[in-house]
Amino acid sequence: MLCVFLPELINKLRFMKKYVSMLAGALLLLVISQSNVFAQDGILKGDFLLSPGLGFGYIYAGGVTVGVNGEYAFTDEISGGGYLAYTRWDYGYVGSDVAYNFIDFGVRASYHFGKLLKVPNKNFDPYAGAQLGFVASSYDYDNAGYNDPYDGGVRGGLYAGARWFFNEKVGVFGEVGFALCPIMLGATFKF
Repeated sequence: MLCVFLPELINKLRFMKKYVSMLAGALLLLVISQSNVFAQDGILKGDFLLSPGLGFGYIYAGGVTVGVNGEYAFTDEISGGGYLAYTRWDYGYVGSDVAYNFIDFGVRASYHFGKLLKVPNKNFDPYAGAQLGFVASSYDYDNAGYNDPYDGGVRGGLYAGARWFFNEKVGVFGEVGFALCPIMLGATFKF
């Protein structure tokens, strides 16, 4: 069984390394290209951020993830909250089809680097964080003798990301890391 999944895993790791490097470089260029006038950070104590998004390359298997996270800003630099995500991965190999379903939920905390890095634009919010949660998995398979290699359990992860606010309430975000997906993109709404 390992022989079937090992080449797939190696290809995913190559894919993730390439795109994580490209996104990290783009974030660095964005920070460097900001003007030299310092403005207030993108989040303030008391803000609530709701961020629905899509993830690509679910870290534990494959597929596309649909998720949402909500974070409350405890200070201008630290926020925390929860996340919920669903992933479906249809994986077919010679003579059979397997479809996996994953439901992830848990808590996450972020540190926002705007003040520390003296980010000059209040619309730009760079951050990094960790998450800890649980994943439940199920599968559909056309052969009753198949053993599911993906069982549920406790999962953790690390991520780095940035938000760009178009106005005081609406923005977009991008994250890279080893949390749910190597790449997560979506919208952010500030309340």
